[in-house]
Amino acid sequence: MVGIAHTVLGSAIEPVVSWDAGVERITSYLNVFEELKPDSILVSVNRGSTVGHFGELTANAAKAQGCAGVVLDGNLRDVEGLRDIGFQVFYRDLSPKNAIGRWEMVGHQVPVEIGDVTISPGDLIFAEFEGVLVVPERNIAEVLEKAEEIIAAEALVRAEVQSGSTPLESFDRHGHI
Repeated sequence: MVGIAHTVLGSAIEPVVSWDAGVERITSYLNVFEELKPDSILVSVNRGSTVGHFGELTANAAKAQGCAGVVLDGNLRDVEGLRDIGFQVFYRDLSPKNAIGRWEMVGHQVPVEIGDVTISPGDLIFAEFEGVLVVPERNIAEVLEKAEEIIAAEALVRAEVQSGSTPLESFDRHGHI
């Protein structure tokens, strides 16, 4: 999953409010799905909240806008529905709880933090089985050039090792392993 960060910061509503009041407070978040661009990655940070912050219905809305996936520092719901539509989400935990009246967006397109990493709108997000990588917008071209060099060197190492060269010999020749 690769794309450009579109950030959301959420927070628990304490105390919980009524359904009608919750609908009013979640409307700005639902409008975010109209702003997503093709190849965007929704990065949603939600500390201190136990609800499901993203699920199959919001995934359908994101996918319809061309969003490539979600990095969710929060709780996912509707896993089967997400699998059915083939939408990728990297998430912290699961929760079946509906967010209305219990959660609201408090920041949109602002820098957010996951662990000790700051993600800003426009940063490049690369996520795969091993984890999530964030490239600051100002470094994207430089990092992509270096990645292409590494991929080319690793292809040479792979071919050499498959042909009987030792990993150390190949590393010495190409500087990568």
